[in-house]
Amino acid sequence: MKLLPNYYPCFLGNGLDAVLVGYNGLMTPDKVGVDYCNWYKSDRYYPEEKLVKVAGRFPIERTLQHAAGSGWFEIAPLGHTWYEVYLDGKRLELLASKQLFEPQNGLLFTELDFGAVQARATTFLHACESVLVAHFEFSSEVEFQAWMAPGVWVEDGWHTTPFLHLDMDSATYDLGETHGRYFLQTEPAPLGALKQETSKGFATRGRTITQYYSILDNRQDTFDQALLEETHFTRVISRGYMELLAEHTRFWQNYFSHSAIQIPDRQFQELYYASQYHFKAAQSRSSGGLPVNNLRRTWSSHIFWDSFFIQQALLGANHIDESLHACRFFLRTQAQAHKHAQEEFGCDGLKWDWEITHDGRKAYGTLLHMKYQVHNNGSYANEIWQHFQATQDDHFLAEFLPILEGLARFFSDCIVEETGSGFEIRPLVGVNENPIQQKNETHSLAATIAILEHYAEAAQQLAKTSEFSLRCQQVAVGLRKTLDRLFNGRFFPAYEGSDRINLGVLYPLGVIPFRDPRSLATAQQSLHEHEDKDRLFPWSNGVLGLILARQGKGDDAWGIIERTRPTLCQFGGMTEVMENGQWNMQYFCTAQAAVATAIQNLMLQGDEEVISIFPALPSDWKTCAITRGLASGHEVSATYHRGKIVGDLKNITAKPLKRILQFGSEKQTIHLQPGQIHGFSSS
Repeated sequence: MKLLPNYYPCFLGNGLDAVLVGYNGLMTPDKVGVDYCNWYKSDRYYPEEKLVKVAGRFPIERTLQHAAGSGWFEIAPLGHTWYEVYLDGKRLELLASKQLFEPQNGLLFTELDFGAVQARATTFLHACESVLVAHFEFSSEVEFQAWMAPGVWVEDGWHTTPFLHLDMDSATYDLGETHGRYFLQTEPAPLGALKQETSKGFATRGRTITQYYSILDNRQDTFDQALLEETHFTRVISRGYMELLAEHTRFWQNYFSHSAIQIPDRQFQELYYASQYHFKAAQSRSSGGLPVNNLRRTWSSHIFWDSFFIQQALLGANHIDESLHACRFFLRTQAQAHKHAQEEFGCDGLKWDWEITHDGRKAYGTLLHMKYQVHNNGSYANEIWQHFQATQDDHFLAEFLPILEGLARFFSDCIVEETGSGFEIRPLVGVNENPIQQKNETHSLAATIAILEHYAEAAQQLAKTSEFSLRCQQVAVGLRKTLDRLFNGRFFPAYEGSDRINLGVLYPLGVIPFRDPRSLATAQQSLHEHEDKDRLFPWSNGVLGLILARQGKGDDAWGIIERTRPTLCQFGGMTEVMENGQWNMQYFCTAQAAVATAIQNLMLQGDEEVISIFPALPSDWKTCAITRGLASGHEVSATYHRGKIVGDLKNITAKPLKRILQFGSEKQTIHLQPGQIHGFSSS
């Protein structure tokens, strides 16, 4: 069957479960890129004694090794489900399909052509229940077989059976940390049972058929034994297709009601909404952690500094609750951060390890040099600070002050060094993950400045200034002098003497203002290098696109965003790297978040002094709109039509706010009380 050139299975998730759905409206056995259609749960891993190949994490020809205190924690493919269609006893082959994903409803629609029979499938992974639902409407009555099987479709080295024990008579499995059970049912009720090796199924017939597939385990939410019993699954599906569909769509419609954008580019409009779905669908319900995604090749749901980019895209779309949940990941894992700082560095305070699980465990096997890649903590401090800036919530800031202080204590004691040249930082591993440590590595230096300054500013904001917070401010001033020395006249390098550009000082760490002459020069040099690259790294494009937008260069920003088109799949996912026309993975939420945030910044920017409406629109955009975007304590709604701007903004905080409002060529100073709305219109 011919598929679109940018086809990839459709990702569906609910904050715990994650599935890939193929071109038939359910799961297919084809390997596309690096993925098969499988069911995963966000922190259910291969037992360490049954390790599988890990992309980019060890030489392929060697056996995977362990280091003390570290696991690989590769997310396990738990199972898969599919269907077969028969007419007059003959199996029908799928000749063609056409698919549409509606992220605002969390639904995948598939038009199916079986030759003698046509069908329409509606597929969703329920937003709150661990059940995958596929509803088929056939043009005539058919015989239908629903199937399920454990583990992988085929073992190929990258995808292997993860179980310590499996019993398909009882449909149960054991992963060591987790044990669970499979469930399958059809509506109409089955006419008979099917079995082939470890696969089990049911046969039924009709014109309208619903297939329900579920995997439940002993670690889910409010677990009791009934969760693994048939009674729980039966209670869920007894609500029926229409009620489950209504529950599911209400959830996603409520989520998407928080904000909206309209831009004159269909592909990037679809990317934006699909990405907002992916961010919510991947965020852990329990930990709040924002992983790259919940698939094996998207780093197995581990938490990195990538979470910053996803949180900022959520905040820009007015998803305050999701942002707060993400910040609380650091409260939930602070004991592990304290232990890591003490046991591995001999220092007080808090330091989150480079790559961790949702419960804070080290997740990079033998690559122990990675513990010296510390800049992720600067991004975590920025997550807390940007949530405060967006909400102006002093209660939130007070709750997280101990986290900021813990980070500041670790970095001031263990990372900062006072030398004859002033304040510097110790040699560290940089963003390229090379084990050779570099002194005053630029990204880590900027991260240290951000941590110390955020803590000092938070203490001042809460009237809790102390000798230590004043010391942090003093050290940050000294570190800024070191950072100033690193600028080589053309750009900020990765480290002293490097010929590689570091954009991180501008964004995400934000320690150099966007319109500082050094920022302008660094961005221009990076833009020049992007034009010469055949290898696409859309995460980097998103970062540069945002920087250019903040510098008011809308055409350059949009041009660098548009270069990411080849990295987009049919359903709004984006790869991490595209080289020689090949994607290395799909649904890489970090890149999607960076590009989504860049798009937001074309239309809306804000800080604690200025809110700018449509500050960097591309010159060929004639119309666009934003509804309830979030900027510095304000919800902003505005439309742009051929130079005319009309809109309003609302103070959503609990305190009076003063801002300069800029739109078009106009500038206003506004004072808004809590809940007050201000309308504006360009002349």
